[in-house]
Amino acid sequence: MNTYLNDWDFALFSANLYRYLPAIKWEEHAAIYSRWKSHHDGRTDHHLLLSGVDRLRGLEPGVLLLYHLGHHLQLPLYLAQAGVCFDIILDREVYIAAPDFFDRLRDEMETGQCTYRYLFSDDPSLLLHVRESLRMGRHLLVFADGASGTRSAAKDTRIVIPFMESEVQLKKGIPFMAYLFGLSIYPIVCMGGDEGLQYTLTEPISVRDGEDRDNFIYRALSVCYAVLEKVLCIEPWRWECWSYLHTNGMLRLGDADLLAGQSVPMLLLTREGRHYLFDRRHYCAQTLFFCS
Repeated sequence: MNTYLNDWDFALFSANLYRYLPAIKWEEHAAIYSRWKSHHDGRTDHHLLLSGVDRLRGLEPGVLLLYHLGHHLQLPLYLAQAGVCFDIILDREVYIAAPDFFDRLRDEMETGQCTYRYLFSDDPSLLLHVRESLRMGRHLLVFADGASGTRSAAKDTRIVIPFMESEVQLKKGIPFMAYLFGLSIYPIVCMGGDEGLQYTLTEPISVRDGEDRDNFIYRALSVCYAVLEKVLCIEPWRWECWSYLHTNGMLRLGDADLLAGQSVPMLLLTREGRHYLFDRRHYCAQTLFFCS
């Protein structure tokens, strides 16, 4: 029995999951959703491993690229404890929502020789702060799978990147910054293993000789999401973003046909006393009216 039959959050999670991984059977979605909820429970006491510490310490200043794969806010602390110096580019709204947590995280990171700063992604002076960080020999730590950033120039323009069985609309900010300052992008991905969750540095992404800005931006974003795809095809519950892809601008919704006559998986949902049929393929809901 589907325990999430009348659950809007599950319905949208399931619709997003189907869009990118349609080979997963509808009846498996509820189990994946349950595991997803458990994996993203907000706890910070999970046992995590950081591999290749010496390699991380020896990297030239660049962009440390993280993903929302669960317990991801522990990774900056692990990197700091390993002696890696960086500043974190952060959405201001994320900080405002939990200032005590982020202040405590910064205090815990600064127990070593480095200090750490939060740089807000909507700051018009962001690139000046980035230049200062690089002059100090520090990395920039960012999350690849988000949609925040300044609302100016090329950084706010989205491009379409293939992703699994669909596509995502992504801002250019991260690779634009890397190209502008001649930086390598260092994706760090989390996978499950015999000893628990393990963070691993994947192959760096650098500008090729003669590569122009637009080609680099497209290639860099494509590689970043190919790295993420490898994880999600094996362990789809790891990605936090399944629940809000339809609201952060990454997912482009097309016009749907009327539901009449279509044989598609639907869920019966209620909201404010009304009943709806929700079509998980097209993100559409039809109001149901019952005769008394």
